[in-house]
Amino acid sequence: MNYVWAINGLLVLWSTTASGATLTWEANSEPDLAGYRVYRCNELPCTLKGGAAPVATVGKHETSLDVGAPRKIQYYFVTARDSANRESGPSNVVVVKPASVTADSNPPK
Repeated sequence: MNYVWAINGLLVLWSTTASGATLTWEANSEPDLAGYRVYRCNELPCTLKGGAAPVATVGKHETSLDVGAPRKIQYYFVTARDSANRESGPSNVVVVKPASVTADSNPPK
């Protein structure tokens, strides 16, 4: 596996405010793909070295994760991992907002 690959195309899909948000990403096509890790931050910048906490590890055939209905603004990104447990670069960071939060309620820092 090329260690420098990255995940592209992270999306947030809302089903309803009661059930919350689902993160969805494009599948990685590397032959030794083992799965994905999903990270969450409470503020920006949201990076592996700056505030990101792992929230889930999912299998290689999974390309979505229900993150629920947040009570405050959350930031998420996804990495792929190979069979040697090396991680790719992160996907783009997406913002998940509670239904009651407006765009100006919590501006990026």
